[in-house]
Amino acid sequence: MSEPFKPEANKLYVGAGVAIKGAVLQSETVVVEGLLEGDITVTNLLVRETGTIKGRVAVSQNAEIFGKVLEKLDVRGLLILHATSRVEGNVSCGMLSIEQGATIIGGISSMAAGTQSVSGYDRQDARAGKAAAPARRVDLPMLDMPSPIPAAI
Repeated sequence: MSEPFKPEANKLYVGAGVAIKGAVLQSETVVVEGLLEGDITVTNLLVRETGTIKGRVAVSQNAEIFGKVLEKLDVRGLLILHATSRVEGNVSCGMLSIEQGATIIGGISSMAAGTQSVSGYDRQDARAGKAAAPARRVDLPMLDMPSPIPAAI
């Protein structure tokens, strides 16, 4: 007799054709091929071409996007946006790799190591009438992408 199916611990898989509504508060890895609607806090994230996330996403390590993310996306480590990806919302990340054809509708900011985000001021302080801190320039590392211009020219 075969053993019953036993899912991997601390991993959430949303299959194609599956729709889930609710918050994901803690998971090592989330793989989305269907629809996940709600806020997500995860260590690693993979959104396949058929996958869509509607909600705020916080990733403590790395994320690889082939599908759609339709709200704020915060990734502390490496964010890879493939040619088929579409992000509608503000993006912040530690490192960023974007393939030609990827779509971002929103702002992009870089996170410095060990900080929440890099911005010129804290909005709550600005509303309270406190002086805004000067913006820090943060450069993303050069992307290692092949040149679209042939070398023979």
